[in-house]
Amino acid sequence: MIRILVFLALLLSLDASSNEFYGRIAVDTRSTNLSEESETDVESNESKIGFKGSFKLNEGNGDLSLIYQAEYGFDPVDGKARGDEGTFKQRNTFLGIKSKNYGTLMAGTHDTAFKKAQFKIDLFNDLLPDIKNILQGENRFEDYVGYISPKFKNYFFTINSIKNPNPGTSNYKSYSVHYTGDKFSASVAIDDAVKGYDSSRYSLLVPLGSFQFGFIFQDSKKISTNASDTGKVISVQKKLSDKNKIKFQYADSDMKVVGGKNTTLGLDHLLAKGLTLFIFYSDFKADNTAKEREVFSVGLEYKF
Repeated sequence: MIRILVFLALLLSLDASSNEFYGRIAVDTRSTNLSEESETDVESNESKIGFKGSFKLNEGNGDLSLIYQAEYGFDPVDGKARGDEGTFKQRNTFLGIKSKNYGTLMAGTHDTAFKKAQFKIDLFNDLLPDIKNILQGENRFEDYVGYISPKFKNYFFTINSIKNPNPGTSNYKSYSVHYTGDKFSASVAIDDAVKGYDSSRYSLLVPLGSFQFGFIFQDSKKISTNASDTGKVISVQKKLSDKNKIKFQYADSDMKVVGGKNTTLGLDHLLAKGLTLFIFYSDFKADNTAKEREVFSVGLEYKF
C-alpha cells in the first residue's frame, strides 16, 4: 500500500494534462429466497476508488501521452475486500502510452478485450445479476499487456497478451474488433486458451429513441474436455424521464451452472447528481434446484 501511495504522489507531482480522483460506492439490502430458506442481508456491490490521468510526453503539437490508472475495490459493509486480502483489492491498474495516431499500449492489471467487448449490454454489471454468473470470460488479469488501435472511421481493435500462471505454458490471448456508430455498435471477441477455455463472443447494442436493446451470443469450449456450451444475453432499457429508467435482462447458459437462466427486472431513480436509487427483482433457475434463488434488492449507488 505504501508503494501505491508513493507512486500516486510522484504522478500527481508532475505537470499533468489531466488527472482525476473517482469512485463508486454501492450498497444494497437483499432479500433472498433459496430452495430451503430465506435470508436478508446488506451487501456491497463492487465499490471502488481510483486515480487516473495523463501527462504529455512531447512538446508542441505532438499527441504522445503517458497514461495511468490505479483502481482498488473495497467493501464498506464488511470493512475489507472479498476473501482475506485486506482492505483493498486491485482492479484495473496500469501504466501506458497513448497516441491518437498510433493507438494505446499499456501494461499492468486490466479487464480482457473479451470482457470489454460487451459494451454496456449487461445492465446489472457489478450487481448480483452480473452476467459473470452465467457466461465464461468475464476476466481481469495481472501480468497484462494490451494494445488498443486508433479508430479507423468507426472501427478499432484490441489485442491482449496475459502471462499464463502455469509454468511452461503459452500466454493467454484475448482479441476484439469493434464498430461504433450512431445507429448501433457491434463487436466480435475471441479468447484463446484463457483459463482453459476457447471462446467467441458476438455483441450488438442498438439505441432506438428512449430504448436501448442489447444482445450477446457466446460459444465457449473447455479445452481439457473439448465440451462446448453456448449462451446468450438479451437486455432492454427504457428511459422513462431524466431521472428514471426501467431495465429488463435475460441470460441463459450451461457454462457456469447447468440449466442456468437469470431473469431480472429493475428500476433506477436518480436522486441527485451521482446518487442513484436502484431496485431489482432477479430470478435464477437451474437444473439443480439447490442452486436456484429469487432476490429482491433495494440499494444506493454513489459515483464521484
